[in-house]
Amino acid sequence: MVSLRLILLMTCLFFQQGPAAADKPVSILAQRIQGHIHPSICRSQDGTLIVVYKGANVLMCSRSDDQGATWSTPQAIETSAKRPATIREVKKYEVYPGTADCLPDGRILVTWNYIADDKVKDGYYERALLYALSEDQGRSWSEQRLIGPVDDRHLGAVRHNVLPWNRGRWLLPLRVGVPRLYDPETGILEEYPLVGPDGVQYEFQQIVRTANDSLLAMGPVLLRSNDEGQHWTPVKSFPAIPDQRDNAEGRYLTTLSDGRVLVTWGRGQKNQGLSFNLSIDDGQTWDARRTVVLLPDTPVAARYYSARTIQVDDQHVGTVFMNREGVHFLKVPLKRLRDAS
Repeated sequence: MVSLRLILLMTCLFFQQGPAAADKPVSILAQRIQGHIHPSICRSQDGTLIVVYKGANVLMCSRSDDQGATWSTPQAIETSAKRPATIREVKKYEVYPGTADCLPDGRILVTWNYIADDKVKDGYYERALLYALSEDQGRSWSEQRLIGPVDDRHLGAVRHNVLPWNRGRWLLPLRVGVPRLYDPETGILEEYPLVGPDGVQYEFQQIVRTANDSLLAMGPVLLRSNDEGQHWTPVKSFPAIPDQRDNAEGRYLTTLSDGRVLVTWGRGQKNQGLSFNLSIDDGQTWDARRTVVLLPDTPVAARYYSARTIQVDDQHVGTVFMNREGVHFLKVPLKRLRDAS
């Protein structure tokens, strides 16, 4: 009887530890880091995973062609280190990372800010919004290009994904201010007024299009539209509503190919672990009881900067995150998130 109980106990422990044992992040950068590293990730049309993050005032790019099992040695995106002509030369400056996205034509887009800070001298402070493109899955990059300014004022950060729009335009969900539609061919910028039923123009950190062609806009509230943004309705019971301190910067929406929508966010004031919650009906409804926490004992800088999750294949998603020990990637079976209860 004792032997049988021991066998049963060991079996239970095996199955309890099995999923946790699989949660072994792969390090893309394994060294002590600090500052605005902010890694971003996208998947190219040929399945290559591309991660971009900030190095020593230059964006760095690493690639994986085996679904995140191994990563290339990070290489500098040299054009990101150049000061744009519209920004004056100062001693104190920063290359501030934005996002990496795969465009419908297969090109990879990266955005960032070049910040010049001379406030001590004469109050001068500017941050230009810039981008570069790659036609070879992140191996090489175009020269930098400037977005804006508008009324002699440069645009701020794009923290979350750029959304491809009609007529070749891009929808930019700016960290501060009204979202903007940008035409990269003409340089024209237009405001994209996104107002909910309450008549309030919020600052939306992320706007995504689902597999069923609905739009979701995430800010202090989560809104949904079925008519290309003409009308928006609030989504109730969203499990990752931000507090007043982070304004949704610490949340990230991932639209899956089958119509489901995933949200990833940081966990608690101690910034340990990653939370995942899956909506099974195109983002219309959410159930907080289905939240799954992975890496609960691992420091994750994800409260005011979101960990980024992309779909790797039909069965997996992958999340890139950072902590003081570097930049890391975690591949997660969707079954673990789907079967939560």
